[in-house]
Amino acid sequence: MDRNFLLFMAVSMVILVLWQGLFAPEPAVQPAPETPPAVAEPVDRAPEPIATLDRVTPQADLSDGAPDAAPVAQAPAERITVRNELYEAVFTTRGGGLERFALNTYTDATTEGNPRVDLVTTSEKWDVALATPLKGLGLGNLAKLDYRANQPDPNTLIFERELRGITVRKTYLFEPDTYLFRLRIEVENGTDRHVQPNFNTIWPARAGVGDDFRDFNLGAYTDGDLETFVVVPPESFMFGGSGSDTAMLFPANVKWAGAHSRYFLAALIPRNPTEARAQLSPVEVSQEGLVQVSFKDSDIPPGQRLDREFKVYVGPKEDDRLEAIGSNLDEAILKGWVPLLTRFFSGLLQAAHEFVPNYGVSIILITILVRVLMAPLMTRQMKSMKRISAMQPEIKKVQEKYPDDRQKQSEEMMSVYKRHGLSPFSMFSGCFPMLLQMPIFIGFYYALQGSILLRQQPFVGWMTDLSQPESLFTLPGIDLPVRVLPLLMGGAMFLQQKLAPQTAMDPAQARMMLWMMPIMFTVLFYQFASGLVLYWFVSTLIGIGQQYLTNRSSD
Repeated sequence: MDRNFLLFMAVSMVILVLWQGLFAPEPAVQPAPETPPAVAEPVDRAPEPIATLDRVTPQADLSDGAPDAAPVAQAPAERITVRNELYEAVFTTRGGGLERFALNTYTDATTEGNPRVDLVTTSEKWDVALATPLKGLGLGNLAKLDYRANQPDPNTLIFERELRGITVRKTYLFEPDTYLFRLRIEVENGTDRHVQPNFNTIWPARAGVGDDFRDFNLGAYTDGDLETFVVVPPESFMFGGSGSDTAMLFPANVKWAGAHSRYFLAALIPRNPTEARAQLSPVEVSQEGLVQVSFKDSDIPPGQRLDREFKVYVGPKEDDRLEAIGSNLDEAILKGWVPLLTRFFSGLLQAAHEFVPNYGVSIILITILVRVLMAPLMTRQMKSMKRISAMQPEIKKVQEKYPDDRQKQSEEMMSVYKRHGLSPFSMFSGCFPMLLQMPIFIGFYYALQGSILLRQQPFVGWMTDLSQPESLFTLPGIDLPVRVLPLLMGGAMFLQQKLAPQTAMDPAQARMMLWMMPIMFTVLFYQFASGLVLYWFVSTLIGIGQQYLTNRSSD
């Protein structure tokens, strides 16, 4: 790899780091327009039975304060547990909400006891997810009142509350072998007046413990873009920062909205996205945010009913699952600027792991494959740089001999290029391999940074999680982690720089580049996942071998 390529990659890496570490999307705050009443649509029945439901009545009261409605004596809330092969979900009669959603096949190795990953993050004010205040009914905050639970079949759970002639039903419909379920909210007007609910549904997002909440955001997919609200910014020894502090309001065309970390997603997917609106807002900056999805105000005449429905996905960011659901839910996965290449490398990584049950070894094999495929282009580039380096003394003599005669200088330099079998454009010939490598590098970068495949996957020794920066130990007093892979990579890049031929660069520039590029890359890669650093380190080692062989060749 020549110095131009390294500089090119360094600038690219700076852009990547700054984009992810410093620049959050600008909040788009807009008022929601008034719209005509909406018409309810029929809802299909649930599939064949797949879940088991347990009911438990605890002694503690879940209410975190007096409800907005008239004071009513409330019995202790009842909890209903829904289980299938993928998850265990705990619902409560207090507001008909969701208290817990634990994934059966994902545990948190960074937390004592190795607990299952729970994607419900409640707080003191919002102690359940999928809360439905329905304050537009004029009955207070219904998320704080008790509902009556009913289970007509193993796949259906219904919560019902009647108050002052208005009946509210929240129906959960579960499906087999999926993290997806449906929530239908129905309001039946038994009064002699019109009511106007907005079916506001809330998902609280609070910083949790463990690596899975280091990069925690809210998101809303609307008008072809995923808008992001930062709850917990990614940790980095290089960059600080805080979460977003301004609410983002999207008045229509919301395909989904929810909370997500790098590897997990909780999303509300409205059945009628054109009528859906969302708000992402802070509760406590850098600690807690709130997702609210509602619908345009709808009028329910006396004696009539109206319902609204969501699909709810609570689970891992597995590409195939999210694509199968649709609604652009797969946009929650980090894919970067070249999504097709990112998906290709993710698939290649998974395929390699079928034969080699260690993702670190799989990364090494894929790196070798990429370098082998790029070898002809890289060899041609290296040879070109070698010839350019060999003719530099002659170029310098021509420049010194004809310092004031540009025409004569150009003629003589053309003669030098011809004697060495080069053209004046050979200096730029290295750009073509660079441009070819850039999409490959970016695709592999995002495949390693965003793929859940690497989550908590060990390599060797102290490298226990390829999705996180590795750390052998921490220097006391300054809390600086000592990371072996980035330091080895920096040393390898220094050696590569020493072997690279000199081109149109004076000795002072050459000495600066010899030290600057390895140091810059070491600092940049110091915060990256160890799987990505492993890829670049192995690629650099292969480049050193290729450069050594090129230097020894006679042509």
